[in-house]
Amino acid sequence: MVKLNMNFIRDLQRRFEAIPTFSALLYNALARRILAKPETKIAEDIAKKIKKGTVLDLGSGTGYLSIEIAKRVPNLQVYGIDLSVKMVEIAKSYARNIRNVKFFLGNAAKLPFGEESIDFIVSTGSLHHWRKPVKVFNECYRVLKEGKEAWIYDGCPDALKIAIKEKRKEYGLLSYVILTKITGVHGFTKEEYRNKIKDILEQTRFRKSYQMELLDIWMKIKLVKA
Repeated sequence: MVKLNMNFIRDLQRRFEAIPTFSALLYNALARRILAKPETKIAEDIAKKIKKGTVLDLGSGTGYLSIEIAKRVPNLQVYGIDLSVKMVEIAKSYARNIRNVKFFLGNAAKLPFGEESIDFIVSTGSLHHWRKPVKVFNECYRVLKEGKEAWIYDGCPDALKIAIKEKRKEYGLLSYVILTKITGVHGFTKEEYRNKIKDILEQTRFRKSYQMELLDIWMKIKLVKA
């Protein structure tokens, strides 16, 4: 019964790729705050990885990650793309005084960038919404410069079962419980990543150059354009 319910939820998530206005407002009021700490860690890792060029944030939501990257590395031009009109509107309001980040409405399955024009791609909590994941991965491959990377993060409840005491202390018990619920619904289990998502990746141009790693609250998929 639980499996059927999860399949139904994920089908709805893919069917409604663009987050509706009410959900965007709810995300901004609650989830943005809960996810700020784990996304800050990602921003710090990216700031160590790349010092100049262009970064593309797929499914940028209300803009927290894109803005944190832009603030840490002023020489980067950060682009956030999202299908939700309200998400983009909120992100633009937060980025009003930050010159090296831009948000716009767009579909990850049809990126408005030329071939080999992007130096780095990141995505957090978006993969489970992709209606055509093979097409999105192939678009990432197309726009990435040769030798450059994409880091795709999505929820994984199994990640929170590693070092439980440390994570409860770091996030606080209430946030830990909420994160467990969020990653359970917005993401995939470890088994699903190693079967379902792997099968998808094997159909893409990244099929020989990807790695998966449980990290913090996420499963991190590292892709390299060989």
